[in-house]
Amino acid sequence: MSVDSSPVQVTGGLATRSRGRPDRRWLTLVPLLAVLILLFVVPLGTLLADSFGGGQGFTLDNYREQVTSPVFWRAIRRTLVIAALSTVICVVLGYCMAYALTRMPKRLRGVLLVVVLVPYFTSILIRSYAWIAILAPNGLVAGTLKLLGVDSPPELVFNQTGMLIGTVQILLPLALLPIYSVMSGIDRAPVRAAQSLGAAPAVAHWHVYRPATSSAVLAAAALVFISTLGFYVTPALLGGPGDTLIAQSILVRFSNLVDPAGAAAQAALLLLIVLSLFTVLFRYLAPSLAVEPSGDARPARRADRGERFDALRALRARVLDTGLGLAGRLRLPILVGSWVAGAALLVTPLVVVAIWSFSDATYLTFPPEEYSTRWFADYFADTAWLDSTFLSLAVASASAAIGVVIGGLGAFGLVRGPRRARPPIAILVAMPMIMPPMIYSLGFFLLVAPQGLVGTPLGLILPYVVLGLPFAVSITAAALRNLDVRLENAARSLGAGPMSVLRHVLLPALRPALVSGFVFAFLAAFDDVVVATFMSGPTAVTLPLRMFQDIKLEVSPRTAVVAVVLLGAGAAAVLLRFVMAWLVRTIRVALSRLGDS
Repeated sequence: MSVDSSPVQVTGGLATRSRGRPDRRWLTLVPLLAVLILLFVVPLGTLLADSFGGGQGFTLDNYREQVTSPVFWRAIRRTLVIAALSTVICVVLGYCMAYALTRMPKRLRGVLLVVVLVPYFTSILIRSYAWIAILAPNGLVAGTLKLLGVDSPPELVFNQTGMLIGTVQILLPLALLPIYSVMSGIDRAPVRAAQSLGAAPAVAHWHVYRPATSSAVLAAAALVFISTLGFYVTPALLGGPGDTLIAQSILVRFSNLVDPAGAAAQAALLLLIVLSLFTVLFRYLAPSLAVEPSGDARPARRADRGERFDALRALRARVLDTGLGLAGRLRLPILVGSWVAGAALLVTPLVVVAIWSFSDATYLTFPPEEYSTRWFADYFADTAWLDSTFLSLAVASASAAIGVVIGGLGAFGLVRGPRRARPPIAILVAMPMIMPPMIYSLGFFLLVAPQGLVGTPLGLILPYVVLGLPFAVSITAAALRNLDVRLENAARSLGAGPMSVLRHVLLPALRPALVSGFVFAFLAAFDDVVVATFMSGPTAVTLPLRMFQDIKLEVSPRTAVVAVVLLGAGAAAVLLRFVMAWLVRTIRVALSRLGDS
C-alpha cells in the first residue's frame, strides 16, 4: 500500500513546506490582526483625533490648556512618585521573597506559591475595598494600636499612604512571579564555586547570582511601573480628594467637567509617556544591561583618570564588600522578615473581607461588634445585584471564549507562520496589556458611542475581547513552542487534513493552555471597572461597577458578601475540577481492570 507524498518535509527536525504548495498558515493571523486593528488601533486613533478637536475644527488648544495647567502637572508628578515608590518596594520585597522560595523544600514552596497566587487571582476592587476596613480610623490597624496604648493612631487611608499600601499589595505578585521564574532556573554551581574560592555568601550572590537575575528584575520593575501609571480603582478608593492621579484626572475631566476633548488630550499625553517608557525600557535599557562593555573601554578611562580613580574604585569595593558581609550575616532575618511582611500584605485583605461579610453593622467597623448573615440575605434578595452578577458572568464568558478562539489561531500563526512578521505582531498583541485601561476605554467609547453600543452587552464584550487577547495568545503560543512539530507532520504524512490535525493532534495537546487562556481572559473581563464605567448603561451595569459605586456611596459589608460569594464559587469550581479528574481516573482504572479480567 502506497502513501501519498507529504506536503511537509522534515529536515533536521524542522518543518518546511514543499515547493509545490504555498504556506498559508499566515492566514490564521488575519482574525487576530483584524480585531486588534479595528478594536484597539482604531479607538486609539479616534482618541488622538478627538484630542485635536474643538468647536472650530482642528486645534491645539486642548494640549495647550493641559501643558499650562498646574493641576495636570501635579497629577502627573503624583502618579510618577507613586509609581516609582511602588516599583522599588515591590521589586525589593519580591526579590527577597522569590530568592527565599528557591531555597525552600518543594512542598513548602508549593504552599507559599498558593499564598501568592490566590490574592493575585482575587479582584483588585475587593482587595482595595478590604484595605478600607484595615486602615480606616475604626479599622483593624487603628484598633490594634489603641490596644497597645496609642490614643491617636496615624491616618493611613484616604491619603497617599493608603494608596501606596494598596498599590504595593496588588502589584507585588507581578514583581515576584517573573523574578522567581528566572531564579528557579539558575544553576547554583557557579555560586558554590565562588564560595569555595573564599568569597562570602553575600559577595558570591552579588557578583555571580545577581547578574543572572538582572533581566528579570528589570522586566518586573518595568511591568510594575507601567501598570501603576494607569491605576484607577485603588487610588480612587484609598486616596484622598487631593491625591488625584492622572487616570482619575482623565475621568473627572470627561464625566464631571464634560470635556471629552480635554480628557482625550490628557489621555494622549499619558499615552505618549507610556510608549516612551516602553521604548526605553525594552529597546535600549535591557540590551545595554545584557551586554558587557568592551574590554578596552574601562582601561582607557582608568588610564585617563589615573591612580585617583583606582583608589576610589578600591574604596567603593571595600565599602560594598563590608555591606555585603553585614547583609550576609542578616540574610536569614531578611528573608524570613520579607516573607512574613509579604504574606501578611497579601493574605490579610482576604481574611478581613471574609470576617467583615458576617458583620451585622450597617457601617464600617472592624472587627464587627455583632455577627449575622443579614448581608448575604440582602445580596440574594436584591434583583439589581443578581442581574449585575449574571451580566458580568455572561459578558466575561463570551469575551473569553471569543478571545481564546481568535487568540489560539493567532498564536498558531505567530509560532508556525513567517518569522519576519512575528516581532511587530507580538508587540501589537502585548500592547492592550501594557496600555492603561483609562486610555483605551476612553478611545473605545469615543469610537462606538455614535453607533449606540454604549449600555449594551455587545458594547461590553468587544473591548473585553481585546483585553483578554494578550493572555490567550501568549499562553497558547508558549504551549505551541513546546509542542513537537513532528506530531503534526506525521499526521499529515498519513493523509490527515488540516481539520483532522487540529482535532486529533493540536487541540488535545493545547487543551490545558486554552483553558488557562480562558481563565485569564475571563478574569480580565470580570474584574474590570474602567471599561464598565464608560460602556455600562442604566440597564447594563456590571457587578464590579455596581460594587465600586456601592463602596463610593456607603462602605457597607454588602461588597464583602459579594467577595466571599465569588471566592467560594471559584474554590468550588477548582474543587469540582479535581473531583471530576479523580472520578475519570478511577473509572479508567476500573475499566482497565475489568478488561484484564
